Amino acid sequence: MSDSQVTIIGAGPSGLTLAWWLVEQGVSVTILERETVIPRDMRASTFHPATLDLLTDSGLAAALIERGTVVPQWQYLIHESGERAVFDMGHLSEVTAHPFRLQCEQFQLTELLAEKLAKQPLCELRLGATLQSVIPGESQVTVQYQSAGEDRVNVCDWLIAADGASSQVRKSLGLYFNGQTFPKTSITLVLEHPFEDDIPNLLGVNYVWLPDRHYSLMRLRDTWRFTYSPEQDQDIEVALSDAVARTHIARVSPHASKSKIFNRNYYTLHQRCLARFCHGRVLFIGDAAHLNSPAGGMGMNSGIHDARSLADHLVPVINGNDPLLLERYDRRRRTIAQEEVQRLSARNYARHRETEASKRVLIWRELQEIVSDPVKHRDYLLDAAMIRSRQREMTIE
Repeated sequence: MSDSQVTIIGAGPSGLTLAWWLVEQGVSVTILERETVIPRDMRASTFHPATLDLLTDSGLAAALIERGTVVPQWQYLIHESGERAVFDMGHLSEVTAHPFRLQCEQFQLTELLAEKLAKQPLCELRLGATLQSVIPGESQVTVQYQSAGEDRVNVCDWLIAADGASSQVRKSLGLYFNGQTFPKTSITLVLEHPFEDDIPNLLGVNYVWLPDRHYSLMRLRDTWRFTYSPEQDQDIEVALSDAVARTHIARVSPHASKSKIFNRNYYTLHQRCLARFCHGRVLFIGDAAHLNSPAGGMGMNSGIHDARSLADHLVPVINGNDPLLLERYDRRRRTIAQEEVQRLSARNYARHRETEASKRVLIWRELQEIVSDPVKHRDYLLDAAMIRSRQREMTIE
């Protein structure tokens, strides 16, 4: 048995950023992660300006920028005609120190954080720790887990569920994860191919329409992420097979279809949200609390924003403030998850995947109106960069 002020389940971006912000303020933290090494997870690859601003003081923003690709402009593109709607992040230069999207694998952040936390005496990271059950109490929470084949127990003052979409903490408490599954799933391939040589005017982030389908291309430091929807009801193994994947790539670039595929992932897309993020001394952040479509790259970012908000509320409570303060964390982040992140990502999902010609005409007309009007352009980017959601969060009491 071991004790800690705060135990965090999950060593992903939200869990590790929360751990860092807590130990910086003198809170002792134990992190339990079921994997035996920090996962080199490539699911998320976009860091928005609002997130980079939060990571600046720790030096993490600068370290990530060194490892990623700065994208000051991104676009919607019609593949056949080359028509474009280009969004210029320079419109946000007065409200952020980072007027760009940063394309960088999420494991770059988790590895940086794990390295920093290893030097912190207030933090203990236990890998290979598989959660068995959570037993909440009035003043403490008991966590039962397995490590190296042995049953172990951790007793903490506060337990944070940062263990992702399939959260075992959430399941242990029997909480209902309300929401829906989107009808179209998503496949992402990672390739090292100069797509910019094949597609004119390609930028670092591109959402592209083909006549009857869509794809996206996002530039990392040395590779491209190519994302598309598989055929309806297609078996996962078939959808991920080399022949099928290369057929999709060939529609965009016959040359690229011959390139090595370094990584491939299949995503079932959800939009879900817990009814409450605070359950006594068990608190939820990130994908354990809410899910959204990855269109627009808001999932990981909103989890990091959860972590910042929870640190700002939990530290005062640990230092003697009324625990009712945590209800404001719940109100703020649940409102933002439902009314901002889910709303905007669902809109992006619908725009990217629309195939009906008449609806595409309307969407394209709207996009052109936005980029041609400086006021609308900036207003759109405040949402896309997640700056407005951070601003709104601070107004919720």
